[in-house]
Amino acid sequence: MARTARVKSKGEGTAYYHLISRACNRQFLFRKNAPKDKLAELARRAAEFSGIRLIAFAIMDNHYHILCAVTRSAKPVSQEEIIRRIAILKGEKAATELAERWDGLAAAGFTASLDAELARYRARMDDISGFMKTMKELFAIWYNREYGYSGSVWSGAFKSTFVEGGRHLEYCRRYILMNPVRAGIVVQAREYRWVWCENPAETEVFAGCLPKG
Repeated sequence: MARTARVKSKGEGTAYYHLISRACNRQFLFRKNAPKDKLAELARRAAEFSGIRLIAFAIMDNHYHILCAVTRSAKPVSQEEIIRRIAILKGEKAATELAERWDGLAAAGFTASLDAELARYRARMDDISGFMKTMKELFAIWYNREYGYSGSVWSGAFKSTFVEGGRHLEYCRRYILMNPVRAGIVVQAREYRWVWCENPAETEVFAGCLPKG
């Protein structure tokens, strides 16, 4: 059966998405603290690289939820900004090496090659598919190395749902934050280490739904 095309915003402006990804065969691959810590770290790094604004996330033992905002602009991401984001994603060494490579291409007059490489990076930005691909690939590499795991970490493609603003966005945020409460792991979401939302003190949320800041 042909895969259904993912629905994504095409024009300029901000769109909100609820993203879900599961471990292969719903295995509890993230049961230990370290994998959940790593997923939280990579969510933030991949989001910064991709230009994605994280609104909330919850990382469970075999899946995770992310609520995010994607703002599209007609202005392309600059070369300097790409280098800055590479440093966040892969470290200063990788960013320096890439900057030197691009300077070399420019100095040698290979502008077509430089433009092609810039285009490949820009295609991964301001896009939920690029964000999730970056996050999941880096985690799979880390997990396989850390635990000597050789199978598939992820269960196919991730699920994405458009979320309208206003109360719909708040309902989705509450749903995500309450995952560990519904699972019976904690009584209040703030007790769970791997649930997070941006600026929790600035938003009215029902009792028990505010994680630690």
